[in-house]
Amino acid sequence: MRPLRYAIFALVLALGAALSAPSAHAQIIPKFGVTGGLNFGSLSDAAGLDLESSTGYHVGIFGDVGFGPLAARASVLYVKAGDVGEGDNEAGVTFIAVPVDFKFRFPSPVVKPYALLGPEARFATGDLADADARSVNFAINAGVGAELDALVGPSVFAELRYALDVTGFFDDEAFGIPTDDSFKVSVFYLRVGIGL
Repeated sequence: MRPLRYAIFALVLALGAALSAPSAHAQIIPKFGVTGGLNFGSLSDAAGLDLESSTGYHVGIFGDVGFGPLAARASVLYVKAGDVGEGDNEAGVTFIAVPVDFKFRFPSPVVKPYALLGPEARFATGDLADADARSVNFAINAGVGAELDALVGPSVFAELRYALDVTGFFDDEAFGIPTDDSFKVSVFYLRVGIGL
C-alpha cells in the first residue's frame, strides 16, 4: 500500500512541476544580439524610405529577457543623429544611447507583435562632447515592433520607435544656434535586430 502512496505522491509532484513550468514560448533565459537602423527627423522622411533624406543611423548591441507577455531589453547604441549648423559652425550630432525598453508582447504563435516604453540615457560624443554638452541627457522611448522567434536559430525583430528628448544637450546656445533653453534631439528610429 505504501509504494502506491509514494507513486501517487511522486506523480502529483511531477504533474505540479510540469504545470507550473514556463511554456516553451516564455523566454526566461537572457538573449543577446546586434541591432541597428536609420534615424529620421520626421515620419514623412521615414515613410518615404529615401536614404537620401535620412538624418543618421545607429548600431549597437542588446540584451533581452522576458517571461510570458512581459519583457525588458537594454541596449548600448552609437547614434549619429545628423548634422547641425552651417559653414564653420557645422557639427555632427553623435552620442552613445543606453535605452531600457519595457515590452508588452501580444500573444501570437510565430510573429509576436509588441509595444514598448522606456527611458534612455545619452552620453555626448564627438562634436557634442567637444562643445561641452551635458554629460548625460535623458529621453523617453515609445514604439511598436514585431519579433520572429524561431524555435531553433536566431530570432529577428523590426520596430518603429520615437525618442522624445526630455532634458536637451545644451542650455542657451549650441554651435552658434539659439536653442530656446535646450538643444533637444528627438527622432524616429527604424530598427532591426538579430538575437543569438
